[in-house]
Amino acid sequence: MGIIKEAAEKFWNGEITVAQQHPLTPTGEYEEVAAGVMFYRWFANFTAIKTEEGIVLVDTGAYFNQAETVALVRRFGPERIHTAIYTHGHVDHALGMAAFAAEGQKNRVARARIVAHRGVAARFDRYKRTAGYNGIVHARQFGGPAAWPTEYIYPDTYFDEKLTVAAGTIKLECHHGRGETDDACWVYIPQRKVLCTGDFIIWAAPNAGNPQKAGRYAREWAEALRAMAKTGAEVLIPGHGVPVFGAMRVRQTLLETAEYLQSLYDQTIAMMNAGVGLEEIVATVAVPEKLAARPYLQAVYDEPQFIVRNIWRLEGGWYDGTPAHLKPAAAAAQAREIATLAGGAAPLVARAQACAAAGDLAMAAHLIDWAVAAAPEDKPAHAARMAIYAARAAGEQSTMSHGIFRAAAVASAARAGVAPPEDERKL
Repeated sequence: MGIIKEAAEKFWNGEITVAQQHPLTPTGEYEEVAAGVMFYRWFANFTAIKTEEGIVLVDTGAYFNQAETVALVRRFGPERIHTAIYTHGHVDHALGMAAFAAEGQKNRVARARIVAHRGVAARFDRYKRTAGYNGIVHARQFGGPAAWPTEYIYPDTYFDEKLTVAAGTIKLECHHGRGETDDACWVYIPQRKVLCTGDFIIWAAPNAGNPQKAGRYAREWAEALRAMAKTGAEVLIPGHGVPVFGAMRVRQTLLETAEYLQSLYDQTIAMMNAGVGLEEIVATVAVPEKLAARPYLQAVYDEPQFIVRNIWRLEGGWYDGTPAHLKPAAAAAQAREIATLAGGAAPLVARAQACAAAGDLAMAAHLIDWAVAAAPEDKPAHAARMAIYAARAAGEQSTMSHGIFRAAAVASAARAGVAPPEDERKL
């Protein structure tokens, strides 16, 4: 048993958990998971398939590790890159292509054909328009520099619903489905019974609610997963994390992930139709207990409550049912009024610290945010805010929550003129 298959077995059996090794961990491990099909476990996974006409790539890696991605593929073989298929336009999946194009130009061979859903072009255009914003979000989510790429290699072959790509005797069936993105596709290789899901599967709860990104499509996502389950695939290659081996396990992973999303969607819509407000829906909707326990559906990246909020946003708009939130007073003005009622910012800080000490970090965060909004130059208030948000970040399982709370702690540390506490967590 190879290193990838061994890891996959351990993850499936719970010997290794995604809390111990996050699905986005770029181990650099690679293994042939079917004849001529090489899987690479990267920040965003990618796959190389050998054909008589060259290598076909399903995804190409990220913009920040392009040279390493090419080096990994070249350990598999020197053949020309015949085709690259983007499973979607996210920068961790599609932007390794520049290094492959540069290699081809240097070696004076034709650039690979690039295949993707038609929506990828619009995504790249949007990323160029919003590079500053996306850089800020990326830094907040992952704790790195606020850099965002502005150069993209667009596909030259687009499809709408389905396209079969042929390379030698190998055929790759590309199917569009809306899920984490509106431009997503999944790829099935029938001769090898290998299914490349892109981010439809990430070895974690589906990233269907990300609070800092464009809308996601829980219902259509579930439909796409059910379609994949009909292929009879024996190897599932996810967008992140380890593969799934065996037809029964593949089918279970796909159908239970679909059930996870469908349950959240159905519960949310039922409560919306009953006139329930967003706050109560978020507090009420829950993942079925059986699914919450699955090793491949742990909320280590996104969270169920964020998925619920996104369903509301997609199906019902941004108004949350609380009238005061429709045209609210400025947050700073609200904070000053609350501070006036409390007798100043200092009592708010003291109460925030008391709540934090009692374990109520959610309430402590409200109180300390009011305090610093009312007194934005108050260094002791910012020091208290740093401590509260550092504690809140440390207690969070998901990358989304940890990143946002950690960013708040770092921002207040700068305002307080102190160093932020160490963060030992990776992702």
